[in-house]
Amino acid sequence: MTLDRKSTAPMAAQPGIQDVAEALAITAERETPDGALWCPPYDGAVLRRWIIDRGSGLGGGIRRLIRLARLMSAAGGGDYSRFLYVQLPALRPNHFRHELSIDVALPSEPIAAVSDTGVVFHEPAMALQRRQEDGFAIDFTQMPRLAALLDSLHNSHGFAAVVDILQPILGPDPCTAHADDVARALHAALNAWLTPRLGSTNHAYQAQRIRAFLAERGRVVPDAIDDDAILRFWVAISTSPTDEAVDGFRLYRSAASALLCYRQALIDAGTAKQLEASFGKEPGWELDVDFASGQWTSEPWQSPLQTLMSPPVNRIKWLTKKEQARLSNLLGAPGREAQQDSDSAEAAWKSGLAGDNNPFDLAFWLTLLRADVFGGAQASLVARLRKHAPAAAAIAEAMQPIDENAYTACAAGYAAVAAQLRIECLAALAVLMEEGALEAVFLLRQFGGAEAVADIVGSLDAASFAPEHDDVSPQLREAIASALKTAIAAPNGVPPGSTRQILLAARAATADVNRMGFRREDRADAGMLAALQSGAAAVLDLIGELDRLDAVLAPKAAAASVPEDRDIFLSAFEHIYSGAPHRNAVRP
Repeated sequence: MTLDRKSTAPMAAQPGIQDVAEALAITAERETPDGALWCPPYDGAVLRRWIIDRGSGLGGGIRRLIRLARLMSAAGGGDYSRFLYVQLPALRPNHFRHELSIDVALPSEPIAAVSDTGVVFHEPAMALQRRQEDGFAIDFTQMPRLAALLDSLHNSHGFAAVVDILQPILGPDPCTAHADDVARALHAALNAWLTPRLGSTNHAYQAQRIRAFLAERGRVVPDAIDDDAILRFWVAISTSPTDEAVDGFRLYRSAASALLCYRQALIDAGTAKQLEASFGKEPGWELDVDFASGQWTSEPWQSPLQTLMSPPVNRIKWLTKKEQARLSNLLGAPGREAQQDSDSAEAAWKSGLAGDNNPFDLAFWLTLLRADVFGGAQASLVARLRKHAPAAAAIAEAMQPIDENAYTACAAGYAAVAAQLRIECLAALAVLMEEGALEAVFLLRQFGGAEAVADIVGSLDAASFAPEHDDVSPQLREAIASALKTAIAAPNGVPPGSTRQILLAARAATADVNRMGFRREDRADAGMLAALQSGAAAVLDLIGELDRLDAVLAPKAAAASVPEDRDIFLSAFEHIYSGAPHRNAVRP
């Protein structure tokens, strides 16, 4: 068998989960000349699990791989690829046994002693650094998966890059570095390649814990994740012994976000399998769910708040920092970098609870309220502890403002932001009409429908275009601009009815809104006007999201039990931050 030269080049730029799938698939799907799979399916599955979990199994596999690479190099006359791809017809224990047992396989000073079951390395550089007195043994049954791991590294990193790392231990010459040091270098290179494609190793561990939690409760399916499961998961993880703790799950918000993203990943993975089935394809080497990657969504949804907070739209102060913070769990918020440098807003975006690619599922309205109320209290508590406040006092101060009306007050806060944005949209309507900007037609249609547009522009064909289109003729653009300016300058000239009321409300709103971008002195700034035009659609989308939320929270927020939740969170906080015995306050 010859070396597949396609596997010697690393994966392309723009790292994604598909790179990992391809690297594994090349190894898994390679065939021998007689049509058999080169890598045994079971060993391929073990390799796949090693890569996805990135746990102790992968570390142990890499340590063994380093020793096997030295042995194959010696047996291949100094070229381990010759042994792997030419001397071995396939990755089978009996082929390794045969090739390593023949008289000419190893040099006169053997690197390892060969038996019927495997090999034992006796060179000092091959022994474990912590157990120098013992030899290092590898069974023949382990060798196929170790060789498959090496092949997948060729696929992912490129053959030359792997050889460069392995060079200090390649035989038959004496080693110039200890095998464990080379193993650490190879492991670091693999993790550096996997992290941008699968997320950090901690994300992988988080996903394992979520999966184990769901499996203990029943099935690992999207419907198994609900408000109650999220709360129980956080309580179980955050109050577990230190040696069982998971980094990133101590904060309720972080744990809730991870479960919501994991649920969406389960949904997306299920959809992908259904698509495969609909095309008559058997599921192949699809990867397990990684909630951190966000690679399944083909057309990602983007938070309208992110548009408003990104240049150049963010020149307009649609929201105060307090209002932005109010919406952060629902729609995300600018990160610290973005708050300091407006040009970095997009790169420094902090995702909402549901991640970046999907709108918040309002079936989890209670999780949202808990994150707002108790997640906010936990953030305040942590801030106090960082200033060296006593734990008991910090907990008491953080929880003190939370009363039985906390959830209804939170719901009212969302409604208040929506009401403020409506006033600002009316002010924007007046400003844009005064300038004759076509985006005013868009806003007018949202407030009054097609009838309001007809009342302003009459028989002009204003309903047949979108403001962002460039195919509006100059004549039509000029005519619409003139009609807009005339109407807002003299609202009483419009026939009595709802349209006149909209215009009057818009003129009044310009006096009520004194934020940057709406002030009269800002209107001379062409950049401000352009930002106002660019943000019109996004702010209406934002109002739509808030209206969608209000329709759910208005009838439900008052029914949720704040006192019961308060007891649960207080018990968990006392255990986490002051070491008090945990009282399981979650109802069975």
